[in-house]
Amino acid sequence: MQQAKSVIGRVLRYPYWFIELFTWAKSFKQNPIIGNYWLNRCGLHVARVVVSQGLFRFRLMLLAPLVAKEDREAFLRDGYILKRNFLERGHFLCLKAEAENYQGLIREFVEGTTLTQRAFLTQDKRAELREISAFTDGRRLDRLMRWCSSKNRPPFFFIENLCNHANVAPQPDPQRDFHTDTFHPCVKGWLFLDAADNRNGPHVYVPGSHRLTWKRLKWEYRESLEASKQGDKRQPGRYWDGSFRATEADLAEMGLEAKALHVPENTLLIGNVYGFHRRGVAEQPSRRMTIWMQARDNPFNPLFTPFPRATAWLFEKVWQRELESQDPKKIAAGTQRNQIGSFDRDCVN
Repeated sequence: MQQAKSVIGRVLRYPYWFIELFTWAKSFKQNPIIGNYWLNRCGLHVARVVVSQGLFRFRLMLLAPLVAKEDREAFLRDGYILKRNFLERGHFLCLKAEAENYQGLIREFVEGTTLTQRAFLTQDKRAELREISAFTDGRRLDRLMRWCSSKNRPPFFFIENLCNHANVAPQPDPQRDFHTDTFHPCVKGWLFLDAADNRNGPHVYVPGSHRLTWKRLKWEYRESLEASKQGDKRQPGRYWDGSFRATEADLAEMGLEAKALHVPENTLLIGNVYGFHRRGVAEQPSRRMTIWMQARDNPFNPLFTPFPRATAWLFEKVWQRELESQDPKKIAAGTQRNQIGSFDRDCVN
């Protein structure tokens, strides 16, 4: 009886799994249609990649007036935009002090020997932080993020503090491998409050890897078949539930070469995380604090929002509820803990 109910329940979920094909859903494990070997052998994953790329470029073209030509060319050529000394010096120093002295809910999780502390900055919270609010609401950043995301809306904002070589039990770190966040173009951004170098681990990006070349498409096809075949038993360090990992040999085969982005403080980095990237290895116990931004939306929507501010508030509320719903599960699993307090400045526990 129990088995029959399980089968019926699974059958009833197929319409939902089918609808997910036209969203940002990427899990080969949780969606049996996305993870179906024969469908991917016929090109399902590759089709999703190609269509999402085409719509992304279409939306970028429509929003082109938002940013300068040199910024558009850099983003389309390299996959990222890098701007040093983004803020006026006095503003930056006040913003950095405001972030370091932040008081509020901080979510913590461990990956490898890196402890990540992250605080979600809602509009209400940013209203209490004058310097951070001036940055997040600034015209230059707003236009860059609205164009790079292709969705014409502001991103989610966080204060993020990476504690390198924290006194935690070593475990596999998925951020140390070259990876693509998902199957479609999407954008993350960082305002570096600390310089990033070999001491505290630079951001490493593979320029040009965001472009859908024939070699990249063949790689996507091959990886989708391997992920489908392994199913629940696939190697998490290689496929990571829809976020594919690439080896040095893979990059060489695609004619790509990684670049460690050593940048001074007060540098803005906006990157297309469909391109391969990873967290650089830190040589010593240290921290790297940023204002971290994420812009992700349904890649199959051919249009962008005409009301960026209003929709930003709505998406923010939905994301906040999602974070709150995930908290009990992650805390119970020992992968995350929440604390009310301030960030660890020393990052040496």
